[in-house]
Amino acid sequence: MYVHHLFLRDFRNYRRLDLALAPATTLFYGPNAAGKTSLLEAIFYLATTRSPRLSSDRELVRWDAVGEAGTPPFARIAADVERRIGPVRLEVLVQRRADDDGQPLNGAQKLVRIDKRPARAIDLIGQLRVVLFTPTDLTLVDGPPAERRRYLDITLSQLDPHYVRTLAHYQKILLQRNSLLRAWREQRRVPRHVDAELAYWDQELAAAGGYLLAERLRAIVELNDLSGPLYQEMSGGEDQLQIEYAASCDLGTARDAGGLAERLLLAFAAQRSDELARGQTLCGPHRDDLIFTVAGINLGRYGSRGQQRSIALALKIGEAGLMRRRSGEAPVLLLDDVLSELDAQRRAHLLALIHHPDQQTLLTATDLSDFNADFLAAVRRYRVEDGQVFAG
Repeated sequence: MYVHHLFLRDFRNYRRLDLALAPATTLFYGPNAAGKTSLLEAIFYLATTRSPRLSSDRELVRWDAVGEAGTPPFARIAADVERRIGPVRLEVLVQRRADDDGQPLNGAQKLVRIDKRPARAIDLIGQLRVVLFTPTDLTLVDGPPAERRRYLDITLSQLDPHYVRTLAHYQKILLQRNSLLRAWREQRRVPRHVDAELAYWDQELAAAGGYLLAERLRAIVELNDLSGPLYQEMSGGEDQLQIEYAASCDLGTARDAGGLAERLLLAFAAQRSDELARGQTLCGPHRDDLIFTVAGINLGRYGSRGQQRSIALALKIGEAGLMRRRSGEAPVLLLDDVLSELDAQRRAHLLALIHHPDQQTLLTATDLSDFNADFLAAVRRYRVEDGQVFAG
């Protein structure tokens, strides 16, 4: 799998871009704020329908972009992707919202096309699989639990169309269930038949949550197999890394979706009074976490910076291995100025992944001094300056 061609219009600081890409390794270099990261961001957006840097799609549209025929300005992101099952054209238009008088509103709307046919944003996920490495990957280990849940969800959504649809359904039901609980708390009124009132929402949330949990637990088994030995090698012979799934409720021994759904229903019933008092759903996949241990020590809490950096890198390389194992194709690797952050040993492990014969890698750097002559001779290079890309 690789991106054959990337097209941008009024995206970030790019006015226009039409760039052919090699199936191997491409290095984009240049000063900060030149547009290097935006190239990787565009490809990540096509794969996941979200930016790794922004909460609002509105900011993806070039600041001085001009709309056509009175319409609000928009950004266009498109790519031709070669895959084992056949080529595909992916395209997203992100348009700033405006009222009937053309005055700007918050947010943006997007139009998705797959092979030039209209599609839903959710249908885009999984058409192209990517793994993004950034200097902020350390937050996977020492950041809040939401970062680790997001890591699992982005990985599994790219591999399993049913996972991403179930996740969307779970989030919708969770929002509605929480709204009901919050309303009862604010009104200081609990219905006489509260269990009956919540029965539908409990069943729907448990069914969706059971599937999400089953897939996450299965992924953790595989990630332990892939990332554990990598950490041991990078850390110079420490004990093997163990990734533990820290569920917010007692899952017992259940591991299949049906059994896990039953465990969630039991947990909802057991926590009913607490949920009513707090006005929110207190257990489920939306509150779970990952714990990283070596020799029984929680390195997310007590590990050194070097240990935590090794865990983050092992997780990302493991993510790439999981995608390759399940799909039979290597994902596109996006490395945003990360090699300069790594010591020689960690860099060697990442370069070994890059040099796999069927691996497309797009990486960025501020200058070429971070790379040796052999590496530079083997890659395609582009200089990036002020939203323009030049060969050489």
